[in-house]
Amino acid sequence: MSHITEPRWREIFLLTVAMLRSADFLVQLMKQQVDALVTEDPYLQKFLTWASQKSLVAPPEPAAIRAFYIALARIPHLTQPFALACILDKGIFFDPALDKLVMECTIDCKYNFGNALVCDDALSNALGIVQDADLHQALQQLKDLLPDPKQSKKRFQTWWQKSFPAWMEQLKATIAKHRNIQHHWHFSPEQQQVLQQYYYANQLLIDCLNSNCQLTDVVRQEIEASLFLPIEELSQREWQGLWGGRGAEEIYFRMQ
Repeated sequence: MSHITEPRWREIFLLTVAMLRSADFLVQLMKQQVDALVTEDPYLQKFLTWASQKSLVAPPEPAAIRAFYIALARIPHLTQPFALACILDKGIFFDPALDKLVMECTIDCKYNFGNALVCDDALSNALGIVQDADLHQALQQLKDLLPDPKQSKKRFQTWWQKSFPAWMEQLKATIAKHRNIQHHWHFSPEQQQVLQQYYYANQLLIDCLNSNCQLTDVVRQEIEASLFLPIEELSQREWQGLWGGRGAEEIYFRMQ
Protein backbone atom coordinates (compact mmCIF):
# COMPACT_ATOMS: atom_id res chain seq x y z
CA MET A 1 0.00 0.00 0.00
CA SER A 2 2.89 2.38 0.62
CA HIS A 3 3.73 2.19 -3.10
CA ILE A 4 0.26 3.07 -4.38
CA THR A 5 1.36 6.47 -5.69
CA GLU A 6 4.39 5.12 -7.57
CA PRO A 7 3.78 4.63 -11.31
CA ARG A 8 6.37 1.81 -11.50
CA TRP A 9 4.15 -0.25 -9.16
CA ARG A 10 1.06 0.14 -11.33
CA GLU A 11 1.38 -3.19 -13.15
CA ILE A 12 2.13 -4.99 -9.88
CA PHE A 13 -1.17 -3.79 -8.41
CA LEU A 14 -3.09 -4.73 -11.55
CA LEU A 15 -1.46 -8.16 -11.70
CA THR A 16 -2.03 -8.86 -8.03
CA VAL A 17 -5.75 -8.06 -8.02
CA ALA A 18 -6.15 -10.24 -11.12
CA MET A 19 -4.42 -13.22 -9.47
CA LEU A 20 -6.43 -13.21 -6.24
CA ARG A 21 -9.41 -15.51 -5.90
CA SER A 22 -11.10 -12.63 -4.11
CA ALA A 23 -9.71 -9.09 -4.42
CA ASP A 24 -12.18 -7.55 -1.98
CA PHE A 25 -9.77 -7.07 0.91
CA LEU A 26 -6.93 -5.75 -1.27
CA VAL A 27 -9.01 -3.11 -3.06
CA GLN A 28 -10.48 -2.03 0.29
CA LEU A 29 -6.95 -1.55 1.61
CA MET A 30 -6.11 0.41 -1.55
CA LYS A 31 -9.15 2.63 -1.03
CA GLN A 32 -8.17 3.32 2.58
CA GLN A 33 -4.63 4.23 1.51
CA VAL A 34 -5.90 6.52 -1.25
CA ASP A 35 -8.20 8.38 1.13
CA ALA A 36 -5.42 8.65 3.72
CA LEU A 37 -3.32 10.68 1.28
CA VAL A 38 -5.47 13.77 1.84
CA THR A 39 -6.95 13.08 5.26
CA GLU A 40 -4.56 15.26 7.28
CA ASP A 41 -4.84 18.40 5.14
CA PRO A 42 -7.87 20.55 6.13
CA TYR A 43 -7.59 22.67 2.99
CA LEU A 44 -7.68 19.67 0.66
CA GLN A 45 -10.57 18.27 2.68
CA LYS A 46 -12.42 21.55 2.21
CA PHE A 47 -11.76 21.31 -1.52
CA LEU A 48 -13.08 17.73 -1.68
CA THR A 49 -16.18 18.81 0.24
CA TRP A 50 -16.80 21.52 -2.34
CA ALA A 51 -16.36 19.03 -5.20
CA SER A 52 -18.79 16.70 -3.47
CA GLN A 53 -21.38 19.46 -3.15
CA LYS A 54 -21.00 20.25 -6.85
CA SER A 55 -21.57 16.59 -7.74
CA LEU A 56 -24.94 16.51 -5.98
CA VAL A 57 -26.57 18.62 -8.70
CA ALA A 58 -25.45 16.33 -11.53
CA PRO A 59 -26.64 12.75 -10.97
CA PRO A 60 -26.45 9.86 -11.80
CA GLU A 61 -22.61 9.73 -11.80
CA PRO A 62 -21.54 11.94 -8.85
CA ALA A 63 -18.10 10.27 -8.56
CA ALA A 64 -17.37 11.15 -12.20
CA ILE A 65 -18.47 14.73 -11.56
CA ARG A 66 -16.19 14.96 -8.52
CA ALA A 67 -13.30 13.68 -10.63
CA PHE A 68 -14.08 16.30 -13.27
CA TYR A 69 -13.91 19.21 -10.82
CA ILE A 70 -10.74 17.88 -9.19
CA ALA A 71 -9.11 17.58 -12.60
CA LEU A 72 -10.27 21.08 -13.53
CA ALA A 73 -8.82 22.54 -10.34
CA ARG A 74 -5.51 20.75 -10.90
CA ILE A 75 -5.15 22.19 -14.41
CA PRO A 76 -7.47 25.21 -14.65
CA HIS A 77 -8.56 27.14 -17.72
CA LEU A 78 -8.13 24.26 -20.16
CA THR A 79 -10.62 23.66 -22.95
CA GLN A 80 -10.10 19.88 -22.95
CA PRO A 81 -12.48 19.25 -20.00
CA PHE A 82 -15.33 20.76 -22.03
CA ALA A 83 -15.94 17.52 -23.93
CA LEU A 84 -16.05 15.51 -20.70
CA ALA A 85 -18.37 18.10 -19.19
CA CYS A 86 -20.82 17.72 -22.08
CA ILE A 87 -20.82 13.94 -21.67
CA LEU A 88 -21.35 14.05 -17.92
CA ASP A 89 -23.85 16.87 -17.67
CA LYS A 90 -24.64 19.87 -19.80
CA GLY A 91 -24.94 22.03 -16.72
CA ILE A 92 -21.29 21.72 -15.74
CA PHE A 93 -20.22 22.79 -19.23
CA PHE A 94 -21.21 26.23 -18.01
CA ASP A 95 -18.77 26.18 -15.08
CA PRO A 96 -15.57 26.22 -17.16
CA ALA A 97 -17.14 29.01 -19.23
CA LEU A 98 -17.70 31.07 -16.08
CA ASP A 99 -14.20 30.25 -14.91
CA LYS A 100 -12.87 31.53 -18.24
CA LEU A 101 -15.05 34.64 -17.87
CA VAL A 102 -13.46 35.55 -14.54
CA MET A 103 -10.00 34.77 -15.89
CA GLU A 104 -10.54 37.00 -18.93
CA CYS A 105 -11.83 39.86 -16.79
CA THR A 106 -8.89 39.73 -14.39
CA ILE A 107 -5.97 39.16 -16.77
CA ASP A 108 -5.04 42.81 -16.46
CA CYS A 109 -6.94 45.17 -14.21
CA LYS A 110 -5.43 48.13 -16.03
CA TYR A 111 -7.81 49.58 -18.53
CA ASN A 112 -7.40 49.21 -22.24
CA PHE A 113 -9.95 48.64 -24.99
CA GLY A 114 -8.61 45.18 -25.73
CA ASN A 115 -9.26 43.92 -22.21
CA ALA A 116 -12.64 45.61 -22.10
CA LEU A 117 -13.77 43.95 -25.32
CA VAL A 118 -12.49 40.54 -24.22
CA CYS A 119 -14.37 40.87 -20.93
CA ASP A 120 -17.56 41.94 -22.72
CA ASP A 121 -17.31 39.05 -25.19
CA ALA A 122 -16.69 36.50 -22.43
CA LEU A 123 -19.77 37.71 -20.57
CA SER A 124 -21.84 37.53 -23.77
CA ASN A 125 -20.68 33.95 -24.32
CA ALA A 126 -21.66 33.01 -20.76
CA LEU A 127 -25.10 34.55 -21.27
CA GLY A 128 -25.51 32.44 -24.38
CA ILE A 129 -24.92 29.23 -22.43
CA VAL A 130 -26.65 29.84 -19.08
CA GLN A 131 -29.95 28.02 -18.58
CA ASP A 132 -30.81 29.20 -15.07
CA ALA A 133 -33.21 32.14 -15.38
CA ASP A 134 -32.11 33.84 -12.15
CA LEU A 135 -28.44 33.60 -13.02
CA HIS A 136 -29.12 34.83 -16.54
CA GLN A 137 -30.90 37.87 -15.14
CA ALA A 138 -28.08 38.58 -12.69
CA LEU A 139 -25.41 38.31 -15.39
CA GLN A 140 -27.46 40.45 -17.76
CA GLN A 141 -27.75 43.14 -15.10
CA LEU A 142 -23.98 43.09 -14.69
CA LYS A 143 -23.51 43.32 -18.43
CA ASP A 144 -25.86 46.30 -18.55
CA LEU A 145 -23.58 48.07 -16.09
CA LEU A 146 -20.67 47.89 -18.49
CA PRO A 147 -20.39 51.17 -20.43
CA ASP A 148 -20.31 50.88 -24.20
CA PRO A 149 -16.65 50.86 -25.30
CA LYS A 150 -17.76 52.44 -28.57
CA GLN A 151 -18.77 55.60 -26.72
CA SER A 152 -16.50 58.11 -25.00
CA LYS A 153 -13.10 56.59 -24.31
CA LYS A 154 -12.61 58.93 -21.35
CA ARG A 155 -15.92 57.92 -19.81
CA PHE A 156 -15.14 54.24 -20.24
CA GLN A 157 -11.67 54.64 -18.75
CA THR A 158 -13.08 56.52 -15.76
CA TRP A 159 -15.63 53.76 -15.13
CA TRP A 160 -12.96 51.08 -15.43
CA GLN A 161 -10.72 52.75 -12.87
CA LYS A 162 -13.43 53.64 -10.35
CA SER A 163 -16.15 51.01 -10.77
CA PHE A 164 -14.54 47.94 -12.28
CA PRO A 165 -13.07 46.47 -9.02
CA ALA A 166 -16.49 46.53 -7.33
CA TRP A 167 -18.14 45.20 -10.49
CA MET A 168 -15.65 42.33 -10.60
CA GLU A 169 -16.34 41.40 -6.98
CA GLN A 170 -20.08 41.44 -7.70
CA LEU A 171 -19.53 39.13 -10.66
CA LYS A 172 -17.58 36.67 -8.50
CA ALA A 173 -20.22 36.81 -5.78
CA THR A 174 -22.98 36.17 -8.31
CA ILE A 175 -21.20 33.14 -9.75
CA ALA A 176 -20.45 31.77 -6.28
CA LYS A 177 -24.07 32.22 -5.22
CA HIS A 178 -25.72 30.59 -8.23
CA ARG A 179 -23.12 27.97 -9.23
CA ASN A 180 -21.06 27.49 -6.07
CA ILE A 181 -17.88 28.13 -8.04
CA GLN A 182 -14.98 29.11 -5.86
CA HIS A 183 -12.12 30.98 -7.49
CA HIS A 184 -9.81 31.02 -4.51
CA TRP A 185 -8.31 27.53 -4.59
CA HIS A 186 -4.62 28.27 -4.17
CA PHE A 187 -2.71 25.07 -3.56
CA SER A 188 0.85 25.13 -2.29
CA PRO A 189 3.45 23.16 -4.27
CA GLU A 190 3.22 20.43 -1.62
CA GLN A 191 -0.57 20.33 -1.87
CA GLN A 192 -0.38 20.20 -5.66
CA GLN A 193 1.90 17.20 -5.39
CA VAL A 194 -0.42 15.46 -2.92
CA LEU A 195 -3.43 16.20 -5.13
CA GLN A 196 -1.58 14.78 -8.13
CA GLN A 197 -0.75 11.62 -6.18
CA TYR A 198 -4.35 11.37 -4.94
CA TYR A 199 -5.71 11.70 -8.46
CA TYR A 200 -3.25 9.11 -9.82
CA ALA A 201 -3.97 6.64 -7.00
CA ASN A 202 -7.71 6.95 -7.58
CA GLN A 203 -7.13 6.29 -11.28
CA LEU A 204 -5.16 3.16 -10.39
CA LEU A 205 -7.95 2.02 -8.09
CA ILE A 206 -10.52 2.57 -10.86
CA ASP A 207 -8.34 0.63 -13.31
CA CYS A 208 -8.25 -2.25 -10.84
CA LEU A 209 -12.05 -2.17 -10.53
CA ASN A 210 -12.34 -2.20 -14.32
CA SER A 211 -9.96 -5.16 -14.69
CA ASN A 212 -10.96 -8.82 -14.54
CA CYS A 213 -10.47 -9.02 -10.78
CA GLN A 214 -12.94 -10.93 -8.64
CA LEU A 215 -14.95 -8.55 -6.45
CA THR A 216 -18.24 -8.94 -4.65
CA ASP A 217 -20.91 -6.55 -5.90
CA VAL A 218 -21.29 -4.86 -2.52
CA VAL A 219 -17.59 -3.95 -2.29
CA ARG A 220 -17.42 -2.76 -5.89
CA GLN A 221 -20.52 -0.59 -5.54
CA GLU A 222 -19.40 1.01 -2.29
CA ILE A 223 -15.93 1.86 -3.59
CA GLU A 224 -17.33 3.33 -6.80
CA ALA A 225 -19.85 5.42 -4.84
CA SER A 226 -17.25 6.74 -2.39
CA LEU A 227 -14.52 7.80 -4.82
CA PHE A 228 -13.14 11.33 -4.27
CA LEU A 229 -15.16 11.92 -1.10
CA PRO A 230 -13.89 13.93 1.92
CA ILE A 231 -13.17 12.04 5.11
CA GLU A 232 -16.27 13.41 6.86
CA GLU A 233 -18.60 11.90 4.26
CA LEU A 234 -16.62 8.66 4.21
CA SER A 235 -17.04 8.39 7.99
CA GLN A 236 -20.76 9.01 7.68
CA ARG A 237 -21.10 6.28 5.08
CA GLU A 238 -19.28 3.78 7.27
CA TRP A 239 -21.24 4.80 10.38
CA GLN A 240 -24.55 4.46 8.58
CA GLY A 241 -23.59 1.00 7.35
CA LEU A 242 -24.03 1.72 3.66
CA TRP A 243 -22.05 -1.33 2.59
CA GLY A 244 -25.06 -2.98 1.03
CA GLY A 245 -27.09 -2.42 4.19
CA ARG A 246 -24.45 -4.13 6.39
CA GLY A 247 -21.80 -2.59 8.63
CA ALA A 248 -18.14 -2.59 7.68
CA GLU A 249 -17.36 -4.96 10.57
CA GLU A 250 -19.82 -7.54 9.28
CA ILE A 251 -18.32 -7.29 5.80
CA TYR A 252 -14.87 -7.88 7.29
CA PHE A 253 -15.89 -10.97 9.27
CA ARG A 254 -17.76 -12.40 6.29
CA MET A 255 -14.59 -12.02 4.23
CA GLN A 256 -12.65 -14.03 6.82
